[in-house]
Amino acid sequence: MIFKRAAWGMAGVLAAGGIATPAAADSLLTWDGAGRQFVSPEGEVSIHPKGRLLLDIGATRGSRHDARNLSASEVRAARLGVDGMVGEHLYYTVEGDFTGGDPVLRGTYVAWRDRLAGHDVELTLGNRLSERGLDGSSSSDGTPFMERNTVATAIAPLKGFYGWGAIGKVFGPGWHVAVQAAGHDPANRELARGTQAYLARAHWNPLLGEGGLAHLGVWGFHEDFPSDMAGLTRTTTWAGHYNEHLKVPLGVLSDPRSSDGYGLELGGVRGPFWSFAEAGRRDVETRSDHVQIDAVSLSAGWMVTGDPSTYAPKLGNVGKIAPLEPVSKGGIGGWEVAVRYQRLDNTDAPQGAWGEETTLGVNWRLEAWMRLMVNVSRWKVVHPAGPYAGADQGEALAGRLQVNF
Repeated sequence: MIFKRAAWGMAGVLAAGGIATPAAADSLLTWDGAGRQFVSPEGEVSIHPKGRLLLDIGATRGSRHDARNLSASEVRAARLGVDGMVGEHLYYTVEGDFTGGDPVLRGTYVAWRDRLAGHDVELTLGNRLSERGLDGSSSSDGTPFMERNTVATAIAPLKGFYGWGAIGKVFGPGWHVAVQAAGHDPANRELARGTQAYLARAHWNPLLGEGGLAHLGVWGFHEDFPSDMAGLTRTTTWAGHYNEHLKVPLGVLSDPRSSDGYGLELGGVRGPFWSFAEAGRRDVETRSDHVQIDAVSLSAGWMVTGDPSTYAPKLGNVGKIAPLEPVSKGGIGGWEVAVRYQRLDNTDAPQGAWGEETTLGVNWRLEAWMRLMVNVSRWKVVHPAGPYAGADQGEALAGRLQVNF
């Protein structure tokens, strides 16, 4: 959605009602209600306020460990920022997340967008969401489940989803290629300090038409760790982010040297139905060992009210959509039912755990800016040691109120 608005450029600002009138020319900025943004008198600069609020609540039951059977709520995200255009090609965004004790930067970058040799091209400098799998490349306010799948969360470089650096992208009819070099995420500075990651992703729609489409994708990354880094670990959220006692840990890998990750994407959309499969692997090299981490996710969904799929062919990811019949206009909103199975295998590590989860999700998008989500999960985890050693299983119920603009 951001790319679509940004690609609109100065001509789009003028066409949408931001044309400067003689009276407006005396003002530095005027409000364009149609575009929900401020524009300069000549339309060469735009400022669009943006925000995201995710409020979650959940409960876990059935575990043989009392500490895991809990109910909790959390502010999953509280973001404010601005984005816009300067001229016809320069796009910018600044976004802060206020969920923790101190505000942190999320999407904060500038991007130059143009056409070269008949293709759209984009060069980004700053802190931006990396491209890594279909779910990992999608914004959290557009994914069909409350949490991204395990391929996105577990087969990831130490820097996480974001990182300071440069990204280059080329777009063609039904395909795109992205390459990135990035350092630490400002919100994750102490954990990932001194690391450098190199990432690439490509997607292709071999079938693309009004009746449906097919999606193929491939991605990978390489990262080097500082020589003085004593240990590497990752603990993956399971059956909902709210439960701190329900995780699939990797354990600690001593003296890590480097890591390589890669994955495949396959899926398609036909009418109101969609289905996607993702698989990924991460190989970690330590001074004395090699550890392999595997993850897989299978998902499918049905747009019950006939709304278009959230899949974006240009970017090869999923995003937000406006319902065909919003509640504010007397409609029933957009309803979606989705199911997902996922599995994570960390057992190649000395203290690595294993987990699987099946989730049923129901999404109700009342307006373009509001969504209610419910996820019901059946989970199982196996820990080799620690306070939750052995096999455990149970159920989880979680809900979310999402507001974004």
